[in-house]
Amino acid sequence: MKKILLTLLFILPFYMAAKAQDFRVGVTGGYNLSSPSAYQSQSGFHAGVKGELGLPQVAKGLYLDFGLMLSSHGWENPGYYYNANYNPSAGNGSGNSSPNYSSNSKSTPYYLNIPVHIGYKFSAGRNVSLFVNAGPYISIGLFGKATETIFPDEGAVTTRTAANNVFSDKMLNRFDWGLGFRAGIEIVRHVQLSIGYDWGMKNINKNGVDCKNRTFVVSCAYMF
Repeated sequence: MKKILLTLLFILPFYMAAKAQDFRVGVTGGYNLSSPSAYQSQSGFHAGVKGELGLPQVAKGLYLDFGLMLSSHGWENPGYYYNANYNPSAGNGSGNSSPNYSSNSKSTPYYLNIPVHIGYKFSAGRNVSLFVNAGPYISIGLFGKATETIFPDEGAVTTRTAANNVFSDKMLNRFDWGLGFRAGIEIVRHVQLSIGYDWGMKNINKNGVDCKNRTFVVSCAYMF
């Protein structure tokens, strides 16, 4: 119930904007560099729609920024090097005849990302404005695979699927939330270029490792 209420709270700005006059909508997309707190970074993307609701009745230049985007995250985990001369069941015997090998795990989850930010925009010249915005976001896990690649000292490299869907296979929590920040430039009231960062506040890993999403983003948007 708490998750449903929070989702409805984030959808409320879309409903408000539909009835407002000082409102515009656009399309956006860009690059994600995910660096979860417990793993190595991995590149991804985001794409979707966004809206801006002006709040001139509060202060000139103040606005509400929100979006609905498909966003890919993920990470890599180098894992360990496994020595065939060590057999855990025998203590330190050589009963394991398999070759020495190392492993690498990779996960690429996809989320429906819903940010709701408060922003401020000010003129920096003719047809050029600068803006900053910040606020919370929620993410709902949709799908994504996890794989493990084995690198033996001898023989061929092999890759196996560890999870066909990291959410339904109970590897990751489906619901995530956090805080985000964006700063950028708007040209001729249509093209927006921005950079930012999202700090995940929830441990998304169900397997004991404390892992929170950390994402650097570069975006380009076109406002109609």
